[in-house]
Amino acid sequence: MKKFVISFCVFSVFFLSCKPKPGGSIQVENFSTGKAGEMILAMDTSYWSADMRKGILDVLHQPQPAINQKEPMFDVLECSNKDFTASFMRHRNIVQFDYNPKYAGNSFQIKKDAYTSPQIHVYIKGNSVDSCYQLFLQNQDEIIRAMYDNDIARLQNAQRKMNNPSMEEKVYKKFGIRLTIPDNYFVGREEQDFLWLCYRTPKNDRFIMIYRSPAYPLTRDSIVAERNRITKAYIQGAVLGAYPIVSEISGYPLTDTVKIHYHEGVEQRGFWESVNDKMGGPFYSFTTLNNDKTSCITVDGFIYAPQEAKRDYLREVEAIVKSLN
Repeated sequence: MKKFVISFCVFSVFFLSCKPKPGGSIQVENFSTGKAGEMILAMDTSYWSADMRKGILDVLHQPQPAINQKEPMFDVLECSNKDFTASFMRHRNIVQFDYNPKYAGNSFQIKKDAYTSPQIHVYIKGNSVDSCYQLFLQNQDEIIRAMYDNDIARLQNAQRKMNNPSMEEKVYKKFGIRLTIPDNYFVGREEQDFLWLCYRTPKNDRFIMIYRSPAYPLTRDSIVAERNRITKAYIQGAVLGAYPIVSEISGYPLTDTVKIHYHEGVEQRGFWESVNDKMGGPFYSFTTLNNDKTSCITVDGFIYAPQEAKRDYLREVEAIVKSLN
């Protein structure tokens, strides 16, 4: 099983923003609700065995990949189908099991914006609990990916509302790419083919690196070697002689070929650590060749949050990296 959850507040004002659709369903006239990483699981547990319910939660609670502490992919809020009314229908991410022995058959759907927007509603309907469970397991990777991408999209929507146009123009003129840069980031260091953007708080730091390199094969090891070369050259650690490098942990960084908008390239998820210091944390990066194949552009987000949960901060920088256009 590939292993890819937060509290939910119900606002009474929501009921004033809904109106019935034909057939008795609800149309929501504003944006979906839910905190970062949160989802709704709607199912009537009396029909399900303890093992089946645990199997479902194990999938939804699986660890966020490439974080140096165990944090779940999603925080799950459960409700019955009877209680799955307007307040829950408004949520951004929903998995719903609709079991009734009178149904003619079993079906699986991933609905986009069924009741509100942006929203992913995974709807599994059937006359057999076992069949519904198997449909969930068979489609678990697609389910997790759809909800994860929807969380990234939510963050990007928020970042576009608080962006820094002058910083974005600086990035475009320097590298020829478009990124959404929130206005709380400032320039930590700039070189000819390098830009380091920082967002610092008393408890944590979030960083975006953008750098151009002569074209090289986009293999796992070559991308790691280039990142290490860049950080050693340009990012001074908290103590003299310290600088960040990619951690040599078995199986990491996770490396995959992906496409972000029209850019084809390679993403990496892994951990960074500091030479000559004890700092470290997770990172997410994307590297692509430019149009004439003469150089590579890397956009890399990494965080330092030693006393805090890291999942949501990492998704914030991942959303910036994935705004590449």
